[in-house]
Amino acid sequence: MIALPRPRQGGFAAACGSRSVLVVSLAWQMNAASGSAKATAALAVGLAGAGHRAVIVTAAPPMLGPRLEGVVVEQIDLPVSLPCLPETLREAIDVGAGGLQRQLWSLIARHNADTVLFTGALWGLGRLRMDLPDGVCRVLAVGRLPDDRDATALRWADIVLAPTAAVLNAAHQRGWDTSTWRVVPHALLHEPPEPRPASVLSRLQWGDLRVLSAVGDTSNGVVALLRAARHHRDTVGSYVVRVAAAAHYLQWGPAGVALAETCRRQVELAEHMSWCGELPWHAVPAWLSGAAVVIAPSTPGSLGMVAVEAMSVGVPVIGYRSEHLSCLIGPAQHAQALLAEPHHGPRALLNLARALLGSPRAYCETAQAVYEQSRRFTKARVTQQFLAAVPPRGTLPHDDRTQTHVHAH
Repeated sequence: MIALPRPRQGGFAAACGSRSVLVVSLAWQMNAASGSAKATAALAVGLAGAGHRAVIVTAAPPMLGPRLEGVVVEQIDLPVSLPCLPETLREAIDVGAGGLQRQLWSLIARHNADTVLFTGALWGLGRLRMDLPDGVCRVLAVGRLPDDRDATALRWADIVLAPTAAVLNAAHQRGWDTSTWRVVPHALLHEPPEPRPASVLSRLQWGDLRVLSAVGDTSNGVVALLRAARHHRDTVGSYVVRVAAAAHYLQWGPAGVALAETCRRQVELAEHMSWCGELPWHAVPAWLSGAAVVIAPSTPGSLGMVAVEAMSVGVPVIGYRSEHLSCLIGPAQHAQALLAEPHHGPRALLNLARALLGSPRAYCETAQAVYEQSRRFTKARVTQQFLAAVPPRGTLPHDDRTQTHVHAH
C-alpha cells in the first residue's frame, strides 16, 4: 500500500467557487507540431482567463520561448525518454505506475485540484490505473476511439470528452454505453478579429492556396496533395501553392524529419509552389489569413485544428469528408461544396478549390459562413462547455473508481 499525501480540502479556490484542473499531456510543449498540444494550451488559457487554476502536466523537456498567460506547467518524470514508440510508452507506464501515481497525487495536493483531465488514453496517461483522492473527478479526452490496448482508460474515467460527435457515433457503432460522454470541442488558442469585406475580396484576387502540415502526423495526406498540385498545374491555374510546417517537427524523431523533407522536395520541384518553413503557434493565424483557400488534406484521424484556425480568419477550407472535418467544416457548406470524398483523392480537393475561387459570390458567402462557424470554438465558449460537462468537487454520482458504464473490448 503506497502512502500518499491527501490534498487540502477547501481553501481559497473552493471558497471563491473557482476550479483547479490538472491537464495531463505527456508530450506537451509550446509550439509542438500536433493540434492536440495547441488545443490543450487553449483550454488551459481559457480556464485561467475565467479565473480558474489551470496546470499542464507534461513529461517533455521545456522549450525556450513565450509562456501561456496564467497557466502553470509542471514536469513529471517518465522511466523512458520522449519521443518513443507507443509500445515503449505502454511498457513504461505499466512498469512505473507507482511512481507516476505518487507524482500525480503530489501535484493534486500542491494545486488543490478538483479535476484531472487525461488528454488521451496513452499519451495523456489515461490508461494508468490509479486511485484519485475522494471528490476529484477523473476526465478522459479522446480525439478518436483508443487502441484496444489502451481502452481500459474508458473504464477508469468518470467523464469522457470528445471534440466532435463523430467520436460518440463511432462508440455507438461498437455498442458502447456513452451515457457519461460529452462533446466539448477544441478551442482556438488565438482569436483574430473578424475580417473586413475588403480583405476577403483582396484575398480572392491576390491570395493563394496554402497548406499547413502538422508534420508529426505521418498518416496525413499532404505529400499526395503536393504531388497532385505539382503534376496538375492546370488544376490550380495561376494560384501559387504555399506550404508551411508546424514548428518543432524534430521532436517527432526520424519519421517527422523524413516527412518534412519529403514535403520540401516536392515543393522545390515546381515553380508554382513555395516552401515557407516552420511556423510557431502565434504566427499561424496571420499566415493563414493571406490565403485565398486553405486545403486540409489530412486523412481520417486528424483533429482538424488547422481547418478551425483558417476559418477563424475567414478563409474557406477544403478538406476530405472525414470524421472530424465533416463536423467542423460541414455546417459552413451552403451552395458550394467544401468536402471531397477521400477515395476521390487529392485532385478532388484541388478541383473544389478551383470551383470555389471561380465564383466570387459563393466565395464571399463561404468566407462569412466559415468565420461564423469558427465562433463556436472560442476559448470562452469552450471553457463554459468544459465546466458544464465536468462536475465540481464532491458532486460525482458515485464514490468508487470501478466503472461499469463503458465496456471497451
